[in-house]
Amino acid sequence: MHYIHRPIYSLLLALTLLTSCNGQIKTEFKKGKDSISIGQTKISKLQGINKDASIGNGIHDKDGNIWFGSYGEGLYKYDGKLFVRFSMEQGLNSNIIYSILQDETGNIWIGTNKGLNRFDGNKFNIIPIVLSNNNIYHTNNYNNANPPIDNAVWSMMQDRNGTIWLGTDDGVYCYNGKEFTRFLDNQTVINKDSLKLKGIFSILETKNGNIWFTECASEGISSFDGKTLSNIIPYKEIRRTDRVIEDQQSNLWFATAFKGIGKYDGKTFTQNIFRQKETNGSYNILEDTKGNIWFDTQDGLGFYDGKTFNILTEKDGMIVKDFIPVLLDKSGNLWFSSKGMKLYKYDGKTFIDFSE
Repeated sequence: MHYIHRPIYSLLLALTLLTSCNGQIKTEFKKGKDSISIGQTKISKLQGINKDASIGNGIHDKDGNIWFGSYGEGLYKYDGKLFVRFSMEQGLNSNIIYSILQDETGNIWIGTNKGLNRFDGNKFNIIPIVLSNNNIYHTNNYNNANPPIDNAVWSMMQDRNGTIWLGTDDGVYCYNGKEFTRFLDNQTVINKDSLKLKGIFSILETKNGNIWFTECASEGISSFDGKTLSNIIPYKEIRRTDRVIEDQQSNLWFATAFKGIGKYDGKTFTQNIFRQKETNGSYNILEDTKGNIWFDTQDGLGFYDGKTFNILTEKDGMIVKDFIPVLLDKSGNLWFSSKGMKLYKYDGKTFIDFSE
């Protein structure tokens, strides 16, 4: 492990609602002088009671806007100049946001601890995750015909065929643009390990078309090759896993809460590859345009350049210790968050503070 020294890295360190099974709840998005929120150049101070609220996820949409989801303060849209905040007052079913996705038609999907929302550019719709009668098989995987109303959506992914995958408390669901189905209700799926896939924190489609699931409670890491669902890494070897990414060389990297950073090269899984303390876990991980792997640790912000594991600390001039990577935008900038709704952009030389 190498800690970064100030002379070498001086530039770097320069700085719930009612829902219906038959419809959607709609809230108009007003514009102009009746705008629901006034844009600000920085993230506003905390509005809620949770002083540890933070930004945990983000996407860069097709129009160049960046969307940030927070754990308690709702949703933020950044157009490159101003931040606009959306909350339950504008139609979201919760201010606790776990996942964001833009689909191929341009809609923004927002997964919360209460379920699923969709923004079409004008209004927010609360989308009940319900099954049509034709999709209820009453298999051994589930005892209830439909998921609970408050069904947390931890993760979302749209695959190359256009299907949206949802990782929820109640299992994995698929949406084909018209209706929802439970993934494990599909009788053609060979589920040889009898997996339940509940509490899936991250879903990834890799370059070869396989779908990967990271689970938080008991099942570890699983993969679906189009026919067979298999447990690849047992839970005891990796435990709770918050994020999986695929790097430029097709290796998989896992951010785990208690086992550091894991790596899978397609054949071998390496647990805690950087030999961190057992309790020194990570909540997110991403790769930048140069191939560096970034992740959070209890000792500071870490990154791996392919040869050396480095940690930036407050002693090296870091702004805060608890940086968590959120997003790599389309311009190659890295975005990081910390407690208290702090948000920073790193342009390759300087951390820029976007917090009030």
